Amino acid sequence: MIPAPEDKDVTAEILIFGDVTATDFPSWISRHSHKLGLHTVTTTYQNDCLKVQATGPDEMLTALAVGCSLGPATVLIDRVVFTVVP
Repeated sequence: MIPAPEDKDVTAEILIFGDVTATDFPSWISRHSHKLGLHTVTTTYQNDCLKVQATGPDEMLTALAVGCSLGPATVLIDRVVFTVVP
């Protein structure tokens, strides 16, 4: 059976800006990613942000970006940039 186009997995990059250096934030992202059924999730600290790359259904990637914008109590998010990777 060929999946419908909306069932295709995509890869997205989520850049999270703000006070995001809390040590528990990457594991928080990982837990929520897996709850949403996402896979191949990586987090990398860059100069001024935390970069998250994940693969899964587009709507679940969007849900992760929204969740990251709220974050745990240990971080303070200024903005989130969501980009689908071609």
